[in-house]
Amino acid sequence: MSATILCVQQDRTLGAAYADALAAEGCEVLSVHDGRGAFETLRRHRPDLVVLDAYLPRQDGFEILAELRTRAATRDLPVVLLSEGDVTAEITNRARALGARRVESAPLSPDRLVDLVQEIVGKGEHDGGDASAIAPTSGDLQSFPFPELVTALYADAADGVLLVERGKKKKAIEICDGWPVSVKSNLLSETLGSYLVRRRLCTKAQLEESVTRMRAGEGLQGEILVAMDVLDEDAVAEALEAHAIEKLLDVFGWRSGRFLFRPGARVQRGSGLGVDVHPYHLVLEGVRRHYSISRIDRLLERWVGCYLVPSVDSKSRLAEVGLGEAEAAWLRRLDGGTRPEEVLEAPEEIRRLAFGLVSIEALTVERSAGDRAEAASAMGGVAAHGAASSAQDAALRSELTALANRLQDKDHYDALGVSAEADDDAIRQAYAELAKQAHPDRFHAASSSVRQLASQVFDRISQAYSAIATAGDRQDYARERAEGRKLAALEDEGRRALKAETEYQRGESLLAAREYEAALLCYGRAMEHFPSEGEYRASYGWCLYLCHPDNEIMLGEALEHCREGLKLAKDREKPYLLLGRLYKAMGKPVAAKKMFSRAVQIKPQCVEAMRELRIMNMRREKDKGVLKRIFRR
Repeated sequence: MSATILCVQQDRTLGAAYADALAAEGCEVLSVHDGRGAFETLRRHRPDLVVLDAYLPRQDGFEILAELRTRAATRDLPVVLLSEGDVTAEITNRARALGARRVESAPLSPDRLVDLVQEIVGKGEHDGGDASAIAPTSGDLQSFPFPELVTALYADAADGVLLVERGKKKKAIEICDGWPVSVKSNLLSETLGSYLVRRRLCTKAQLEESVTRMRAGEGLQGEILVAMDVLDEDAVAEALEAHAIEKLLDVFGWRSGRFLFRPGARVQRGSGLGVDVHPYHLVLEGVRRHYSISRIDRLLERWVGCYLVPSVDSKSRLAEVGLGEAEAAWLRRLDGGTRPEEVLEAPEEIRRLAFGLVSIEALTVERSAGDRAEAASAMGGVAAHGAASSAQDAALRSELTALANRLQDKDHYDALGVSAEADDDAIRQAYAELAKQAHPDRFHAASSSVRQLASQVFDRISQAYSAIATAGDRQDYARERAEGRKLAALEDEGRRALKAETEYQRGESLLAAREYEAALLCYGRAMEHFPSEGEYRASYGWCLYLCHPDNEIMLGEALEHCREGLKLAKDREKPYLLLGRLYKAMGKPVAAKKMFSRAVQIKPQCVEAMRELRIMNMRREKDKGVLKRIFRR
């Protein structure tokens, strides 16, 4: 028997026994222990059968089964539900209503499990639909429009790279289980830098500087922009995702072009789209922003005489699509008898919506009208649910975001809102109140992004409770914090030192090129990152003088910086050299010679200080010769 089985079992020992029994029969077994692991696995794999424990932490088997039935890729996936103890009629009816193929009492013997799998998978009982792919592997975008292509790849749960090209424009879109996850373009106008300037997130000058530093090997462009204090890390992450989405959505505006799908391929160094961007959402957004409205109108004209009828699973297809007020209002009036000619008279946003819904198969074009009452009820429910969910999502998101912000950068005590002197009962009570507020079960009907945020917040709260639940845990945590503070301090100092040295070296290069103002800025940033480094301060003082050689006030400030730099780095030659040059410029040769001599004592190979001393000696000998000639007269 050759099949892929996803086993979702909280008891790891029992799960291992199930896996061993199935593997012995030639099955590939994917083992996870909760709902989160199940959905992560389903994003990457297409099992033939799921063996699902009914009682799991956070999200029980019935909830997981209900969510599987809302997703197109898993709607028909066979599931065997295992319920601990006696299987009552209530449990059986509930499981059957959610499409479970079998309901068995757990723990199940390995032999019985093998027989069940053989019965369902071995004899082909599962009816997952047409196994043939919906999307063609190649073609042109006129005969197979891009919105339909994205929808078809999602329906196929395709895995590989979609190559699209139009003339000299070429893009590679990585698809993972039907979800676009990464995109790469050959267009210079679609580089990250161009996007940042276009969105006014950085200036052209800042962009050019980041490119220069990137070519010099200082790191990735985003990291350099953070180091330059142009953007923070969160802004860079948001820009990267928005930039990737923009590159993908641009293809919706192509009037022609060709495509080729390469199964199993991967995109190297592409721009990531993020994990929450549903293909249906991408299709609707691409149609709204870029698809030709004249092309949409031509299709609507071609459908004149037909009807726009909601599909049987329109609600699930719209679950991940955001609707505006006008769009929701139009959907409420959609009753299975709507004709395309009526849509042609509607505003542009409604025409785009209608075409987008046909593209994701939430609407179908039929020769006869659908059941008006049924369609009106379904679409009205979707629209009402969409409007209500949007408001509810906003409220839930606001509540969760406030909680997430409160938890950010907090230690475990502050995360739970208790003092370090709190006892076990106080900590347990604080955890129970927060867990009730952020438990994922509370957000089961919310959008995927809200559910993910809830899961992250709940994980953080649970992590905090696990770390300080008992007196012994708190003692361990205290030791970890002490060690962590030391390590964090060392890491922070290392990061600051690296940034400071990078700026200092750039300042040295600019100084050599006599770009004094730019060099001064670099030395200043080096001082900010690492103010205790004397060489940085002395270099700043010398460069300050070079920028303002005739300004007495600046000269005094430059002298102070050089002297302070010497105090901080008495064992290094550079501050003595620069202070000596400053004294020389001020007409104090004795003090200058003393500084140059000290620099040579510290570093006998200090060529610059030796050169300054030779020049001063040559001038002294020359002055002696002049005096001799004067006295001879």
